[in-house]
Amino acid sequence: MGSSRLICSFIVIHSRSAALAIDGSCSPQWEQSCAHTFQVDNPWWRLQLDGVHRVSVIEVTNRNLAMERLDGVEIHIGNSLGNNGNDNPRCAIIHDVPGSLTQTVHCWGMEGMYVNFYKPFSSTYLALCEVKVYGELAPPPPSISTPGVGMNVTLVGKRLCWSDALFYCRDYHWDLLILRGPVEQEIVDHLVARAPFPLTSHLWVGLRRSIRGSSWFWMSGDPMDFTQWDEASQESSPCGGISSSERSTWRQRFCGEHLNFICFTGPTEGAKKVRFYSTTRVKPTCKN
Repeated sequence: MGSSRLICSFIVIHSRSAALAIDGSCSPQWEQSCAHTFQVDNPWWRLQLDGVHRVSVIEVTNRNLAMERLDGVEIHIGNSLGNNGNDNPRCAIIHDVPGSLTQTVHCWGMEGMYVNFYKPFSSTYLALCEVKVYGELAPPPPSISTPGVGMNVTLVGKRLCWSDALFYCRDYHWDLLILRGPVEQEIVDHLVARAPFPLTSHLWVGLRRSIRGSSWFWMSGDPMDFTQWDEASQESSPCGGISSSERSTWRQRFCGEHLNFICFTGPTEGAKKVRFYSTTRVKPTCKN
């Protein structure tokens, strides 16, 4: 497989014995080494990789009986857990090939941390005797960092909706950026001005408004003693960002907008993060 390597990690599935599909045995015998769902509508099986990978090749071994159950199964790869991960981009559709229990599917470097086998529009079983995924870790998005006041500030070249940006910062840094005074605002303005990659018109920071009120707060839990709101901004949204072209300007932005964002590392003393929960994924999903 060239420079690709086996990257299976662990799985989640709505059935029993799901791990049998990655136990290293390619036996097509159901009673020996095959994962199997119950008979359900739109059955699926999901593999979670250890980080975002570029997937090159997937090998899948069918069972030696009822082979037609794998016919029409779709392989999806991506980073969303919307619809249990089955709404991610599709790599391929598997077809039952007579006399061939193991098939090789090329995904040509599709990126994601979830690999789903999904049979839509069917009330049936899904059986997988072995799944092997080959690829390599995807490179991190471009970023630029600078020291702040007791913290490190990182401008990320990736573009995400507000909730995904929040989870990204909490996964890889500490949280979406806070701005506690004019000194920190000046540091961020200089960082944005020297970004070595193209930026969106606004950048997500940890600004959030109460859904039932008008008060704004920092997701990091820090007090909001300093603001730079553009009073002319007419957006009615609970998510806030800063302008990338107008210095020291904060605006409300549509939460589903895909923007660059700024993270920081180094929790402030006494601050307690505001919990943010998504009903559709363990990690972020965009909510418009």
